[in-house]
Amino acid sequence: MFSPTSNTLPSSNIETVRSLLARRPIKRHGDDEKELHESCVNMFMKHQKTSEFLQEITSHGNLSCGKYEHLDLNTDIQFSALEEELRRLSEQMKVPVELLSVRLLYENLQKLSTFPDRGFKGILLDSTLRADVNKLLKTMQKLLSAGMLSPELLWQECSKLQPILEVIYHLHTHNILTLEFLLERDAAMSSWISDQLQSLCVSMTTTPPDDQQIQHDILTTVACVLLRRGFEDSSHKLTDVCCSILDSMISWFLESLIDKQTDQTLATKVWVQVYDVTVFGVCVSEEILQRFFTHTLMRVLTHRPIFKVSDAIALQSEWTFAKTSPLLTALFRKICLVSSVESLLCQLQQVLETHEVNWRHVLSCLSCLLIYHSQTQSCLTDLLSRLLRSAFETYDVEKMITSFLLARQASLEGPVVFPSYSDWFKLSFGGASGYHSSSKKSTVFLLKFLSDLVPFEPPQYLKVHVMHPPYIRAKHRALLQEYITLTKTRLADLKVSLEETGIFEVVNGSAAGVVNCPAQQDVEKAVTLFTTTNKVPATVIEASIFRRPYFLSRFLPALLSPRVLPVKADARMSFIEALKKADKIPAALYTSYRESCQRETRTQQEGACKSLEDEDSLTVLQEHFLTLRKIISDGAPDGDVCAQLSKVSLCLRSVGSDEETGSDVITLKLQSPDLTHVAIANIILQNFCMCLLDASKVNPANRQGSWASVYLKVLLGHRWLVSVLIHRLWDLLQNQGSSLTSAYMLGLAAFLVELHQLRHTCPQLQVMNSTLPLSEHLSDALICSTKSHMAFSLRFCVAALSYGLCRANAQSEELQKFIPERLYKTMLYVMTRLIVETRAQMNEEYESEIKTEISELTGRVKDSAIALWSHKQIRCLRKLPQYQLSFSEWLTAELHVQRSQDALTDPERQEYEQWVCEQYYLPMSVCDGGCGGDVTQICSHIISAVLDQHTASNISGSSCEHTDSCLPDLLSLLQVLLYQVAVSPQKTSDDERHFLWDLIQDRCTVTPDLYNIGHELEYQQILENVSRVLVMVPAVLLVTVRRDTTGRKSLDCDRLMKHINDVQKRSCDPTGQLSLRLTADFLKAVLSASVSCERPTDAVNDCLSQFSVECPLMLLSAGRWWSHLSAVLRSQWRRLTRSDVLPKQLQMLDDCYVCSRRLSQGLASAVTSAPPWLQAACLQSFLERPDSDFKLLKETNRPVLLFLFVYSVIELISAHLYGQHSGCWKRARETSVALFTYLLDDSDWLPLFYPSGSDHRLSHFTSRVMSLRMLRLMPFAFYSILTGLESEVLMRTVRSAGFLYMAAGNYRDLNKLFLNISNHNDGSQQHQVLLEARQVLMNIISLSSADSLTLSQRKQLESDYEQLDSEISAALGTSSSDIHFT
Repeated sequence: MFSPTSNTLPSSNIETVRSLLARRPIKRHGDDEKELHESCVNMFMKHQKTSEFLQEITSHGNLSCGKYEHLDLNTDIQFSALEEELRRLSEQMKVPVELLSVRLLYENLQKLSTFPDRGFKGILLDSTLRADVNKLLKTMQKLLSAGMLSPELLWQECSKLQPILEVIYHLHTHNILTLEFLLERDAAMSSWISDQLQSLCVSMTTTPPDDQQIQHDILTTVACVLLRRGFEDSSHKLTDVCCSILDSMISWFLESLIDKQTDQTLATKVWVQVYDVTVFGVCVSEEILQRFFTHTLMRVLTHRPIFKVSDAIALQSEWTFAKTSPLLTALFRKICLVSSVESLLCQLQQVLETHEVNWRHVLSCLSCLLIYHSQTQSCLTDLLSRLLRSAFETYDVEKMITSFLLARQASLEGPVVFPSYSDWFKLSFGGASGYHSSSKKSTVFLLKFLSDLVPFEPPQYLKVHVMHPPYIRAKHRALLQEYITLTKTRLADLKVSLEETGIFEVVNGSAAGVVNCPAQQDVEKAVTLFTTTNKVPATVIEASIFRRPYFLSRFLPALLSPRVLPVKADARMSFIEALKKADKIPAALYTSYRESCQRETRTQQEGACKSLEDEDSLTVLQEHFLTLRKIISDGAPDGDVCAQLSKVSLCLRSVGSDEETGSDVITLKLQSPDLTHVAIANIILQNFCMCLLDASKVNPANRQGSWASVYLKVLLGHRWLVSVLIHRLWDLLQNQGSSLTSAYMLGLAAFLVELHQLRHTCPQLQVMNSTLPLSEHLSDALICSTKSHMAFSLRFCVAALSYGLCRANAQSEELQKFIPERLYKTMLYVMTRLIVETRAQMNEEYESEIKTEISELTGRVKDSAIALWSHKQIRCLRKLPQYQLSFSEWLTAELHVQRSQDALTDPERQEYEQWVCEQYYLPMSVCDGGCGGDVTQICSHIISAVLDQHTASNISGSSCEHTDSCLPDLLSLLQVLLYQVAVSPQKTSDDERHFLWDLIQDRCTVTPDLYNIGHELEYQQILENVSRVLVMVPAVLLVTVRRDTTGRKSLDCDRLMKHINDVQKRSCDPTGQLSLRLTADFLKAVLSASVSCERPTDAVNDCLSQFSVECPLMLLSAGRWWSHLSAVLRSQWRRLTRSDVLPKQLQMLDDCYVCSRRLSQGLASAVTSAPPWLQAACLQSFLERPDSDFKLLKETNRPVLLFLFVYSVIELISAHLYGQHSGCWKRARETSVALFTYLLDDSDWLPLFYPSGSDHRLSHFTSRVMSLRMLRLMPFAFYSILTGLESEVLMRTVRSAGFLYMAAGNYRDLNKLFLNISNHNDGSQQHQVLLEARQVLMNIISLSSADSLTLSQRKQLESDYEQLDSEISAALGTSSSDIHFT
């Protein structure tokens, strides 16, 4: 069948052996018998048809194998009989015994070939035939060893049979007919082997398991023979034949990938396994293997080069690693394994330069290298640099094309493995040092190259070239402009707009094929900016107006992608709500988003209730862990444990993906935990606990070896699993601690200790905005807010520290390598709180009369904790700075305790807190976390903790910290400590120093952005918290007593006035005055401190006189609240001085109040010496009543009316600024208009609205009582009043000197104001206000005379309005010629 010379001689020319021997009766000596024997065999091989010759012999009846059919040829006795018979027949027939043996074997093989249905398509034998063949092979081996069998004659006979690949394999492995021999003898054998290998690969996909091993052996054996003969010696005569067979197989493999047939795909998967290094490693050297892989890689890269360069440019986004066939990727991984990245890229470059290549395979190969070899990026960067440098030196277009294709392919794999195409293009051509900037010829060469690519390039690359054009010198800019014009034309033809690049101008060529990638990047950037600034970025607002199609069709869908919403709003949810409040999200779209999120939540909850893992995988995993437990229980060495853990790791790979994310940080989502793979996490944690118990039964913790460390290292190798375990651990420790059994709790404690030991190899964990090692963050899961939580935390900490102590002693290492810092701090807090005996060890002098009894705390745990704390190594950790529980940290923990569920009773808690403050932290040095003996330091820490708790609770939207926390106990303790300070005041070198004001100043020194509503509200919350603390502080601490050079004592109110002017003024915007409680406390502080002076009455008068000048807001508030303050202050003054006569300044307040009350009733009143602003403040408190009559104001003197007008303006601004109802704002405007009308004939009101301020007393007063926020809104108040004036009143107003200049300046400032805060207010309302103000201003200009403005004022306004409003500017310029034009 295979021999090319078979059946070539006609039968008439063939003579019988007997006739040949009869013609040649030559006699030879005995010594020539062997030579004669060989000559006869050679003669028959070369000149006779052996099969016909044997038929001639059997036709004479001299040879028959029938009588041996019943013999078992596998026995030595039967073989001896066979050998004897064959030799007898050979002597009898005078023919070589080899011919007779071949005839016998041929007949047996012929019988096997008559049962083709018992094999598999001529490849495999069934079990019966395989047994017969094995018997026959043993006979062949014996005949061959006896010199009675010729392989050449045997193959001549066997070649005419239908061959079976398994038979050929057995002949080869038994060294009877090797593959090398067959390939040498028969040229057609190469194509037959190729076909058989392909059929074998197909059969291996459906064959039963019993035959898989023999199939694998056949495949690997044939492949090893072909590899060895094809690449070991290039001069061997079989080299080309074997290479051609391997090349045909790789061609079949690549063609099968194109056909994408299921059976062919599975078959090619079998052939890929042949390229494993383990298959060839035993039969060839590494050098031969590398030669073979290099040859194979070249064949793959050059297979069917059907893609043109233009095709590669257009289609390469479809050839990324993720879209490449996994089989082709697997092939690249295997054949690139033994070579370095440098050599592979060099080979890639060589193939590109010398062959026509398949661009799809070339670029896919590059993607595979980038994904699996981290050093590929640097090597590829060097290669691209060499290619570009050479391209511009020789102006080689092919190298330019290669460079661009390789760079683009690399960028398609993402920034983790290679910079974006945009970055690469800017780095290569965006600067004056680029490859193209050396000469004009290089510049022209680059631009022509880019121009030639335009018809074929995808739009994302064209946009990169336009958004980030190459650097071109000024004299060649025309060439660049031509290219940009061509590119924009092409983009227009493709109907692609540059607007699609995103609102933050993130242009990335690597985004090809990724839908909405620019929008997703915009969303991430916008959320990040919103988190930083707490306001919607202006870019997003502008996009919603000027790029509305992109905003609605791309940005919002990317932002509103459905997800499981966290319980507490995260940054993304807050950003969405901010956009919704600004009316930037359509209502229907927002409703759809919320419904989709609810569906996602239900889906995940349903999925969490079901098993998300395959039951078979969980069963296998559990079996592996059971085996591991048995190994540990038997006390096996660490090597056996590692071997079993490797099986566990392999099983875990089958469950989850181990793809690298490129991030070393795991984000812990506390509000929306990861519910997938919970079953696997439970199995892993449960088995760790059981393994620990099993190991402890054999050896103590300090002699258990390193199995626990190896256990965790295996888990850390699966990044997806780490996230699952951390989420599960957090949930167990924080929410289910009290329900854990002792064994489980002990195991989790040991798990945490081992995790801390491996903290340098663990990924970091991110919670909110902090990033710490896993063990530190997991320690924070131990909360101490209730009785049960404290008991569990103590048990867990005792277990963890005990285990860590054993592990440290076992390895002779420092204890801190095993104990997390935050866990140790939790131990310090809860241990001293629950166990009184440990306080004595913390402070040897402490003795308590109260013994704490806690039901959840068993005596065993209590004794263990005391014994553990007695250990020197455990106590020594407290000396390390990172393990010290500072006073601030203690306060934070104590404020989180719920009093109703506290483990301590009220007396126990008070004694404990007093011990902590006065006996533990007070004498402790500051460097150790204490207060250094300074009581004011303790007070400062407590005040800071209280302020921080208020802020944190307001941010979280919860008030439970105030209603059920230990805050009342700490505040009581704080007041006791503050009175100690008051009794013994602080003495410093600077009398202005005071710890309370220093602390408040530090908390309020931040000046927030007035245009940032988020920061402003946060600052207002700080001020409110500070006010809460101030009213709790003893009043005597707010005002100090100082002694001048003459020894006279006086009150020092400088710090109090500074606080009111700088801080409190910002928090009194809604009413324009201090709160009643603050006003009362400040005045009581003045009265209380005055008794320390020789003359209290004079001290109070001097102090309040100073307030009147430097801090009028204080007395202004007192005047408005006097009806509530009068009786309190009179009583206190009487108690302090035993006098019923108030100090002059307080009496003045009382007189103002009485006078204002009479005036509001229409009665005559005596003249008071109070300043007009104070009289107006008292009078306004009566005018705010609903039954007040403004007509009574006509008889009021004008200075009082002027300040009443100021207060009405403050009320008008407050009504607008803080969203009060429209009726309140309308009433405030009516009041302002009425007062304005009364003051119309007097120009004293004009300085109130001067745009840039003035030195007028009115401007000085407003700056003392109004916040900056209110002062900025004065232009709004001004035009709100003018729009309410009647036309006659407005005409009279216009005649006021300087009115036009002031009106124009206020309108200018109003425009700037609304422009700055446009992101936070209703745009339609702003537009309406500006429109009405503009109409009023235009009317004022038309009513003004030519001399209303000086020449310099007119020029200044024309210049200001030239860009702001050209029509107003023109009206100001022509007003002189249009006198009194209405």
